[in-house]
Amino acid sequence: MDKKHMETELDELKKQVSELLQRNNADVPSNLSAEGWYRYLGEQREKTNMILAALGERMKVLEESVAEMATGGGQAEEFDPQRDEQVELSAVDVKILNFVQTQPQGMACAEDVRKYMGYKGNNAACARMNRLRIMGLLATHRLGHKVYYAGKATMKLIVTPPQ
Repeated sequence: MDKKHMETELDELKKQVSELLQRNNADVPSNLSAEGWYRYLGEQREKTNMILAALGERMKVLEESVAEMATGGGQAEEFDPQRDEQVELSAVDVKILNFVQTQPQGMACAEDVRKYMGYKGNNAACARMNRLRIMGLLATHRLGHKVYYAGKATMKLIVTPPQ
């Protein structure tokens, strides 16, 4: 379950709760005896409990999805160097990897890669560099608010398709 789907689900839940509140305020009868009020309140309580139970189940599913995403369950599995000696990369990934490794500090952030590659925003640079990190070709270092990526010394053969 992705973030956009979860946000849509939460918006739908909020809308249902507001509709429920409006409907309950409009359905209140005005001329009931004490016995009628007790019966009415009991029925409303049962309805509310069923709705809250359904909402609780949906919220539980959403929380489990968020927890799974936070622990990395939704991401690609970590690259195991013992499992593969050969890594297939696109020409763009090789260009980014070479750029990071040839920096004077040996590190580059997404902003540096964005400027080098001519991207309009940092998202593409972040996604590519994170993928290289998952593959075990880059390491991350957090310095202040920025995340810097540094090349790892590897004995992996990097294969790129012909251009």
